[in-house]
Amino acid sequence: MEVYEGEKDKLLDHEYDGIRELDNHMPFWWLWLFFITIAISVFYLLFYQVLGWGQTQIEEYEQEIAEAEAKFGGSEEQEPAASFTWQISEEEADIQAGKQMFNGSQLCYTCHGKEGQGMVGPNLTDNQWIHGCSPKEIAQSIIEGFPQKGMLAYGSGSKISNEKVQQIVSYMATLQGTEPADAKAADPNRAEPCTEGPFASSD
Repeated sequence: MEVYEGEKDKLLDHEYDGIRELDNHMPFWWLWLFFITIAISVFYLLFYQVLGWGQTQIEEYEQEIAEAEAKFGGSEEQEPAASFTWQISEEEADIQAGKQMFNGSQLCYTCHGKEGQGMVGPNLTDNQWIHGCSPKEIAQSIIEGFPQKGMLAYGSGSKISNEKVQQIVSYMATLQGTEPADAKAADPNRAEPCTEGPFASSD
């Protein structure tokens, strides 16, 4: 190994396989960068952990959860669907809210059509029903969906409250007997006529 004249006094004694180390000092900018990182770490420790002036990741998470719950509603457990009293609301506000979800966020219209005439999914305007026609049975169909048939729970897979499901069911009740154009024929091998209740008003 060639050693330059100006480096002989920096050459250390230890050697390995002909390789010897020069006692070079670190550049000043590198040392200052190291000192700055130490200062930042001390400041970070005092600011977040010791003095508590800044929010920790957990505190930021909890704050964002609280803000989301305030904006979109809480995540508290709602009454089980099985014990909920399912009924048809005749309030216009409920029906319009149900219509908005049917044709919007819950994506019911993508399979049943905007007028409930049936597309990939069954016609919802006649009195032929495959999975029961009571408000409770229809609500249960919405809540659980039929994933094997391509229908997600709650239509879109996005969970909503029992009250909102009931608004959708209430809107569906208004579709009964409307006889939209190009209504899909019922499947005679699966559908059965609804003989009583709010969904037995046509045919």
